[in-house]
Amino acid sequence: MAKQVINLGAVNSGTGGDDRRSAWLKGKANFTELYNWISGLVHGDDTATALPAALPVAKGGTGATAAAAARTNLGLGSSATLIAGSSPGNVMLVDDRTSPIAATINTYGNSFKLWTSQGTVGAPESGSFGTIINTAWPSGTYGGQILMSVTGRAWFRCGDYATAVMRELYHTGNTTRGSGGALSAASPIVRIANVELSERSDLLEQSFVPAGLWGAANDEAPGVIVQRLDVGVYRITGSLGLAVEGWRIQDPCSPDGGRMLGITESEQDANGAVTIRLFKQRWTLDEEGEMHLGKGAPLDVPLSSWIDVRLQMPAFVLPEV
Repeated sequence: MAKQVINLGAVNSGTGGDDRRSAWLKGKANFTELYNWISGLVHGDDTATALPAALPVAKGGTGATAAAAARTNLGLGSSATLIAGSSPGNVMLVDDRTSPIAATINTYGNSFKLWTSQGTVGAPESGSFGTIINTAWPSGTYGGQILMSVTGRAWFRCGDYATAVMRELYHTGNTTRGSGGALSAASPIVRIANVELSERSDLLEQSFVPAGLWGAANDEAPGVIVQRLDVGVYRITGSLGLAVEGWRIQDPCSPDGGRMLGITESEQDANGAVTIRLFKQRWTLDEEGEMHLGKGAPLDVPLSSWIDVRLQMPAFVLPEV
């Protein structure tokens, strides 16, 4: 049926317009067609049906009278009934920064949480904080975890949390590659070499940046400077001195397999300044026919190598959580 338009007649007087009955019949016909269309039923123009209890989806409704059935008809998944937040069972929001602090690293269930050395039992590092990524097994106390610290360290474990041990990850931030290519655990490192004339394209690899004309320091040794005082004599300032534990100095080696290119000795003053001296290798044959390695003439660091020096730096100041 075409829309029934009521003729209002002339302005003000209404002359020539529909009478009251004709006007209401047109209105009734319009409403009847609207009801019939919404209900999806076909009736005569004069027979209107009631609106359906559940308006069909095709007509802009949900097709149901109950919430669960309505969600099903609209194709909504189970997350439609969940609350956004950081509590167990909540839906995590994009860019949400309200992750809770874990009471213990033995956190079960798929989750993203924070840890602090003060508030989390089993925290892997003292005086620090970081994040926990946890993937849970379907049942029991099994799962997999990655813990990261603001200091750049990271740990992982997989298995039964009651017995699985945290293992630290070694990466480009906490290892260093010596001049001979061997990897070793590291922290604040400075490399002594002629930065401008060095033949090694890997001298300034990863986080190493120039530390004076004769040095390159990684990002854990900011502010360290290396000066050349004389042939084979170098002074390092800006640190607390040589590392107090672990390795301290690695002599220069050839890049083709680690053959030593010189012998170093070091000394440190009360202010933490370190002096490194490099000498040529000198072999001496004793009366019994045995060869002994000793120091020869002073030697500048060969352009094909460098000296690795591990330092002690001021304590890292953590930002407040």
